[in-house]
Amino acid sequence: MPVKKLKKSPGSAIELVDQQKQPWHTKSIDQVATDLETSIISGLSHEEALRRQSLYGLNELGADGSATWLRILLRQCADIMNWIFIALGIASYALSDYITGSLLVTLAITNFYLTFQQEYAAEQTLAALKDLSSPRADVIRGGVEISIDSKELVPGDLLLIKEGDSAAADARVINASNLDVDEALLTGESLPVQKQFIVLENEDEPLGDRVNMIYSSTIIAKGRGQAIVTATGMQTEIGKVATKLADNDNSRTRIQKSLHKMYVALLITATVSVIIVLASVKFRNINRDVAMYAMTVALSVLPAGLTTVMTVTLVLGGKEMSRHRAVVRKLKVLETLGSITHIFSDKTGTLTMAKMVVVHFWVPNEGYFYVTPNGLAPKGDIYCTFDDLSNTTDEKKKTKLDIESVSPTLDRLVECAALCNMSSIRQRGASVVHAENASTSEDDTGSITANGDWIPSGAPTEVALQVFAHKFGRGKPYLMSEAGWELIQEYQFDSVLKRMSTIWYHQPSDKTYIFTKGAAERVLPLCTLDAEQQEEVMQHVDVLAAKGLRVITMAYQELPTKVSGDEDREQIEQGLHFLGLTGIYDPPRAESRQAIREAHEAGISVHMLTGDHAMTATAIAKELNILNDEFLTEDNMRYLIMTGPQFDSLTEDEIDALPHLPLVVARCSPDTKVNMILASQRRNNISAMTGDGVNDSPSLRMADVGISMGKNGSDVAKQASDIILTDDNFATIIRAISEGRRIYRNMQRFLLYFWITLLALWLVLLLCLAFRDEESQQSVAPLSTIALLFLYVAFTPPAGELSIQPATKQVMLEPPRPPKESLFNREILMDLAVYAIGLGLACLVSFVIPVFGTGQGLRGASACESHFVYDVCEPFFKGRGLFLAVITMTSLITMVHCRSYRDSEWNKQGLRKTFKSKPVFGTFIFDVVCLVLFFYIPDVSVKGFYMLPITWEWAIVVGLSVFLIAYGEVYKALKRKYLKPLESHKLSEYIRI
Repeated sequence: MPVKKLKKSPGSAIELVDQQKQPWHTKSIDQVATDLETSIISGLSHEEALRRQSLYGLNELGADGSATWLRILLRQCADIMNWIFIALGIASYALSDYITGSLLVTLAITNFYLTFQQEYAAEQTLAALKDLSSPRADVIRGGVEISIDSKELVPGDLLLIKEGDSAAADARVINASNLDVDEALLTGESLPVQKQFIVLENEDEPLGDRVNMIYSSTIIAKGRGQAIVTATGMQTEIGKVATKLADNDNSRTRIQKSLHKMYVALLITATVSVIIVLASVKFRNINRDVAMYAMTVALSVLPAGLTTVMTVTLVLGGKEMSRHRAVVRKLKVLETLGSITHIFSDKTGTLTMAKMVVVHFWVPNEGYFYVTPNGLAPKGDIYCTFDDLSNTTDEKKKTKLDIESVSPTLDRLVECAALCNMSSIRQRGASVVHAENASTSEDDTGSITANGDWIPSGAPTEVALQVFAHKFGRGKPYLMSEAGWELIQEYQFDSVLKRMSTIWYHQPSDKTYIFTKGAAERVLPLCTLDAEQQEEVMQHVDVLAAKGLRVITMAYQELPTKVSGDEDREQIEQGLHFLGLTGIYDPPRAESRQAIREAHEAGISVHMLTGDHAMTATAIAKELNILNDEFLTEDNMRYLIMTGPQFDSLTEDEIDALPHLPLVVARCSPDTKVNMILASQRRNNISAMTGDGVNDSPSLRMADVGISMGKNGSDVAKQASDIILTDDNFATIIRAISEGRRIYRNMQRFLLYFWITLLALWLVLLLCLAFRDEESQQSVAPLSTIALLFLYVAFTPPAGELSIQPATKQVMLEPPRPPKESLFNREILMDLAVYAIGLGLACLVSFVIPVFGTGQGLRGASACESHFVYDVCEPFFKGRGLFLAVITMTSLITMVHCRSYRDSEWNKQGLRKTFKSKPVFGTFIFDVVCLVLFFYIPDVSVKGFYMLPITWEWAIVVGLSVFLIAYGEVYKALKRKYLKPLESHKLSEYIRI
């Protein structure tokens, strides 16, 4: 049917919207296509789709719950830290300290603006990441099957749907094969509804009874089909109630929750500190100087914008992971990645390339055959190697097969490969072949073009079989258009039954056939073979599987009459005639073996869960070093290599008694994955599970980290997962774990540095309460409030540098982090105490030397800020100046120490890294310039910072800096010598790196 052009009139957009409200379930397929001016064969043209998108807008729901700029603004208004700074600023004004008051208010406004800007940017980044994981839709446009973002759908699009998809729009079903849809979200109906392409009479038919319609956000539970999109966006049934299926991960991470609790603790600490300062004067004579001292102590434990910085760090970490082809759907998973101890991975497409090709097949009474592989190109020679599978190179021991004269059994096997198959192949630029459109991808002469870029559509296994059939010149397009085959019914592949069947009517012979393919142990019992014959076939299955081949069993049966397609599957899949076996090779990814080695070195156990035969799975596992021949004995093979039914038959106690969870599980079902996750959790492991099918969603949700496939994964699996691999590659999982460890480690370093400097400041300020003005008996602060505000600025760039540190070479040689470990583990708390004491001691000495070493003490110092007299205030103000210089310079040294916990950072390699760091070098220049300006502009130093410039005391700054360098290096050397080295997670004795 040709695509008609919509009339371009001022009211056309309104007319189109009104069309979406029509009772499509009461119209015939032809009426629907006519009204929406589309084609049930080729869909819309690309140009028409773009034009309709401009009329309808994007296929999105308005109420998405995302954070708007107004919500973020209000969130900043609720940030208590900003109000504390404003309150302290007002207090400074009341105490006639207008400079400090203005700076505090400015700090509050600046913090408000920067946190708003950062959080808004983070929300935008998070939205972009979610967009990367948004559902896709398969459509036919211009006669070509393409995959687009679901938001690009428009009414009139020809939508392809299959098991595991989340329906992207409301649509009228025009073709269905065992199509069941879960509509519980919309109707509350707990059972899936079987869809039919019939016409209903009642316009007011309840949604749940409209069996010829599918609705946006419902789940395709089984089968496949085609439908014409009738409504998008807010015009859909789900849009009318402003509901969105996609889950919004607004929950805070464990680190964010910990920091919130820490903020509360710091507020309490600040309050207690103020009380201590006031208690030092017995709550009497609380003048300006005492109040400013209390304010300075309070500020020393109140870091501005820390939670926002942490949120931004997490979001940017998620963005960085997307560059490594791992899209993070939930930020909290970034904390869990570093704790993973076990990875349960699919084989096909994850550990292997999913570029399957039939290389061997076996036919009874004829022997083995070898097919020359040529990728997706349907060209290759077939050789008979008789009883020896390995005779693929010796020309004397193989015979080239004439594909024009093959045996009836082999001919039927090829027909089974082509017809028990829903895939297709096409050359780039050619139209895709569909069941209802029997055009072929052959050239004018009828021969398949061998060269060129071939594009598959369908499951990799089926594509391999379709290419195999094309090599005999008997692909499905040819059989349908030239040989008179007509599809009646499809019994889709079932992950539990592990087989698929199709029923076809052959017009020339007026006969009906059922073709079945699947796992040998599920197909052979349905065949007319006795036990001895089945045993012989299984021996050939083992021979093929031992070569690492996926073995597919083929069978067929002539049915007595032309069937309707409504027959019960169990009854019709009986009495089959066995045809033969095909061996499909799926080469392991080149990077998988190295990735598994890296996982083992990182203390992570890798388990392969696959639907393949046990011997196929074992061969691939050995090739990837998941299994090691050296340690495989009869005894341990019983539990290291198991089948899904064997594992599922064990009780929980029997599973828990196993020395090690199976490293390879063949013939794995979705239930097996769930049982494996439960068994892993009972052993207190932290597990990652991969999955792509709709039935994998329970195990993905139950796993600590659920990982779905971006290329071949279903929408349901993606929505259930925490991470989506855009390249379906196992090595990406390892990169994601490495990146997760880096992000978490950097957050620890960032916080460690921040708390060291703040704790040192706080300790010195409290200790200096003991230093009193001999005349007024009041304590004097070793640092002015305005100087403390400058330190906030000075501390921030080094902290930022720590938050973006690259991963160390050791990051994947260390053990997984205990999942319940606090953000500050025992070693970090020890580092915090040791470094804070060292820094605090250096700062205290820097204040004491000018005051009591070379000066005359603090006599009259309490009045210096309000009435400066040089002779009286010189020791006190010089002490403040030296204190500010020392803590500013040594904070950079502390940052360098924090780059690693035990490794030296002041050796040749560490110094090279430090000098190459632009943030460190820039911060050093900035700090020196600021100190020079603050010191040597008299009004700034005396009236602003209440201090005096230092001269020869710069030598003390250098000396104390050298002291802190040596202090940290000695501490790390002692840790390396006396602390227990980091132990890797205990791997199985059967795993060798």
